[in-house]
Amino acid sequence: MSVAAVIPGYNEEETIGFVIKETEKHVDEVIYVDDGSTDGTVGIAQELDATVLEYGKNVGKGYALRTGFRRALWEGYDTIVSLDSDGQHDPAYIPNFLRSLEKADMVLGSRYAGRPYTIPRNVLGNFGLNFITNILSYGPQGLFRGQWLKDTQTGFRAFRAEALEKMDLRSNEYSIESEMVYEAAINELEVVEIPIRIPIRVPGVGIRDGVKNGLCVFKKRFNL
Repeated sequence: MSVAAVIPGYNEEETIGFVIKETEKHVDEVIYVDDGSTDGTVGIAQELDATVLEYGKNVGKGYALRTGFRRALWEGYDTIVSLDSDGQHDPAYIPNFLRSLEKADMVLGSRYAGRPYTIPRNVLGNFGLNFITNILSYGPQGLFRGQWLKDTQTGFRAFRAEALEKMDLRSNEYSIESEMVYEAAINELEVVEIPIRIPIRVPGVGIRDGVKNGLCVFKKRFNL
């Protein structure tokens, strides 16, 4: 199994060093995609021998992920892991993802197994967006068929290369998380979740981002 990790980032000089170093222990290559950082993030990533792809301006997480995925697929990796650069995803979980991927096409790291991972006011936004993504992707019947995902918005994921190649990903922003779930559903890919714990509190999904993410899947679902 050949494994590449794709890490998007924007102004994460305080955490990117730890994330890359710990990720390198479990994969063959780290592909860091910088989304227009203005601090020292890029320099740190380069010093750690990560493959660095960078833009001159901030484009969005979705665009950065898609760029990293294309690079990993072009290089011929059969397994791709994605995780965030802000320290919320512990690279020590990567072996768990790889083991679970032996019987699945995509593995999601569910954040709801441990303590609350986001600030209280955004808990409802995350659960609401999770519900919308499931409904639009699998329909109400998904709940009874065991296709109801607990955490559709997690950024910690692993994919078989052939599964990722089937996904028609277009989002430039955070809505790519929902879009990947939708694409997995319509392509009848096997998706499983594994528990992860989040060591830090993160902003989570606010109302504005939640609406934008939901609209992305809604438009794809009804060809708008």
